[in-house]
Amino acid sequence: MNESTEPPSKEDASSEEDTSRWGWVTRPFVSLSYSSFRLFWLSNLLVALGMMVQFTAQGWLVVQLTDSALLLGLIEGLFGLTFAAGSIPMGVLADRFNRRDLLLIDNLIALLAAAAIGTLAITDLIQIWHVMCVSALGGLLLAVRFPAGQAMIARLVPQRHLMNATSLNTASHSLPNIAGPAVGGVLIGVVGIGAAYFVTTGALAVALLLLMLGVTASFGHVERKEAQSVSADLREAWDYLVGNSDLFKLTAAMLIPYILGQSFVLLLPLFVEQELGRGAATFGALSASLGAGGVLGAMLVATFGKQRQIGYLMFAGVLTVGISVTIYGLSPWVVLTGGALLAAGAGQSALFAAYETYLLLRLPDEIRGRVMGLTFTMVAFFPISAVVAGGVADVIGLRAVAVIEGGVIVAMAGLAWWGVLRRVVVEGESGAAA
Repeated sequence: MNESTEPPSKEDASSEEDTSRWGWVTRPFVSLSYSSFRLFWLSNLLVALGMMVQFTAQGWLVVQLTDSALLLGLIEGLFGLTFAAGSIPMGVLADRFNRRDLLLIDNLIALLAAAAIGTLAITDLIQIWHVMCVSALGGLLLAVRFPAGQAMIARLVPQRHLMNATSLNTASHSLPNIAGPAVGGVLIGVVGIGAAYFVTTGALAVALLLLMLGVTASFGHVERKEAQSVSADLREAWDYLVGNSDLFKLTAAMLIPYILGQSFVLLLPLFVEQELGRGAATFGALSASLGAGGVLGAMLVATFGKQRQIGYLMFAGVLTVGISVTIYGLSPWVVLTGGALLAAGAGQSALFAAYETYLLLRLPDEIRGRVMGLTFTMVAFFPISAVVAGGVADVIGLRAVAVIEGGVIVAMAGLAWWGVLRRVVVEGESGAAA
């Protein structure tokens, strides 16, 4: 299969139907036939696997050190604060420097941080402020990874396969939610939290090598029309957003359900312990249910999704998340809770894949990093909401918070449809007809 080293050409009217020749079995994986995207995807998969093992260990570590919903939310809030603060400047960097090289540096720093926490845990020197520092650093590293990594996808596959590629990329972040928590839960129970962090270290090391050896620097190169100041870079990105008001509305349609739905999931360790009366193994299994749903949603979009269906996919995603979060809050049984998390993961995955495809289709390559940095600054607030949810849950209970959040998300689905998604549907159908 030939590599795509140039920006993809514009899609023609029949391009979306081109994937039919791959058949039902191979059609969901058509983007993996491009070797550079395949290695990029594998690198992302390993990074996500390592970070999910670390996330599982971190959540359980905070519970063991503090047993406080507020502090558990605060740890995630620090992550969100640094992600939000770093998204815009890191987006500027992603348009000024080689994006592949930025990802290599990012992985190396994450590797060293995981090794440091693992060492502190094994030597019984770990303290809550250590976890806070690494969580804050993790937000900054994600602020690099999002604009640099997401913007590269459009250069790794032809434009007609963008929805497939973004869906597979979403799946690469969801697959580890199945194995990562389970592996993390077993490691915590058998050999301790420190071992979980060293699993992260190994996964990040392999991911770094795959990216360095398998994806050439040319895919990360950004063609700029002319050199300009940082302030001019930001003004250019801001002017683009101001001139595309629907982009703001679509970001809100993705942002609110993601923030509310994900914020309560961040309190899952405490929910498992206090509401379900279970331990680390159940926490790992329920976290895996969310990941399984994410993979299911991503693969359904990769197989059946069309770029003209973005509006429908986003509406279905928001509604599914809202209903699932409500059931999650009401459920007294582990199996039903797992089913709610499965559905929520599928909804979030479809929502995010559709939104990311919309961005890549409409953003010029030279400003992708900055615009994504601006939009994902708002997305970054999902861990911050865990601080509020944790504090409120300490007063009214974990279940009540989840039910309230679910109701708000369901209402958001209706507002999003009437406010912007109907126009996106018409736009997509008109483009397909043309």
